[in-house]
Amino acid sequence: MATFISSTFGLISGRHASAVATVSRNGKNVLRVFNAPFNPKSTKQVKQRTKFGFVMIALLCFHDVFKKTFLRMDAVSHAISLALKNSVTGTSPDFSIDYPNLAFSEGGVYTPTTVSAAKTTGTSVKVDWNFFESDSSKSTDGVSLIFFHEGFQQAILNENCATRMEGTLTVDLPAEWANGSIHTWIYFSKADGSRNSMSKYISLIQL
Repeated sequence: MATFISSTFGLISGRHASAVATVSRNGKNVLRVFNAPFNPKSTKQVKQRTKFGFVMIALLCFHDVFKKTFLRMDAVSHAISLALKNSVTGTSPDFSIDYPNLAFSEGGVYTPTTVSAAKTTGTSVKVDWNFFESDSSKSTDGVSLIFFHEGFQQAILNENCATRMEGTLTVDLPAEWANGSIHTWIYFSKADGSRNSMSKYISLIQL
């Protein structure tokens, strides 16, 4: 960087050959070497932007669910960030979502190690979980279930539809979901709604 003083030309500004002239706050001319704008289009950067765009579109059907399951103001952007780190498989541009690693909630409330889900009749699904009470596992904890029809790209959140102590629940899914492949998740919440557990993927069910 250099200061330019000329009684002949006075103050100058703009680009001059390989230099750019500007006028500083104290009225002096300052010359800087011109650097062409950098457009980040490296292979790595293009792949990352492609991956981000894929995740935004692929998880669009979950945005309203994320707003309820993540107890934070930036719920959707946080969910997208977690998905980018943990739930994308494949290489650019052929990405796919690894649904078992997709997160819907987080927190210190206990998540049971044993949870199962199975079709009963029609489009009804029975979910079972083991129960014991501890500092992070109370009988009054709420149980929330998430169901996702991959073919229809439709998600359903059954929020606080049971309590932990019940250990089982049967849910009737939409009739139009018959014969569909349904991903299922579960998470638990304190009775006052202040904290959640980590969400847990249960299984893929064929209705």
